[in-house]
Amino acid sequence: AFYSDVLGEYEEYITKLFGYDKVLPMNTGVEGGETACKLARKWGYKTKKIPKDQARIIFAEGNFWGRTLSAVSSSTDPTCYEGFGPFMPGFSIIPYNDLAALEKELKDPNVAAFMVEPIQGEAGVVVPDDGYLKGVRDLCTKHNVLWIADEVQTGLCRTGRMLCVEHEGVRPDILILGKALSGGVYPVSAVLA
Repeated sequence: AFYSDVLGEYEEYITKLFGYDKVLPMNTGVEGGETACKLARKWGYKTKKIPKDQARIIFAEGNFWGRTLSAVSSSTDPTCYEGFGPFMPGFSIIPYNDLAALEKELKDPNVAAFMVEPIQGEAGVVVPDDGYLKGVRDLCTKHNVLWIADEVQTGLCRTGRMLCVEHEGVRPDILILGKALSGGVYPVSAVLA
């Protein structure tokens, strides 16, 4: 770590820009994903009162958010996860763009969060059906589950809006940004909540 006299200005600017109360700046997108998972679990235990060590996080098939053990634990790509088990407990995977599958999982009171990319990049630029993100927001609200939007690939005007979720007029509980955040100058990411 090092001292920065502009960190506070940056934190104030980015939280106001996106309408969140807090930000944790980091270096990489995978750090953002790890942080979002930790926030979700902590929230699940402290706020939702999920029993100790029972919190679950749901992910969509075809996701990619890095190569750490947590990230590969949520992967459906054998080239990412083969040879790295055992995997992180409490992670479940459902089909992408499938609101019925999501609702089925969210009925479990131990689910703390659903983490999803608004458009999947690594899976081949997979765009969900119109209304999917609105449905995700509605279901997460209905079942008291945090929605984590991984906008590392799609955020910061990469889809024609500041955030991809804005195409459906929805706001995630936790937002992960990266890649374009520094304009490609150096590695930087952020988690907003």
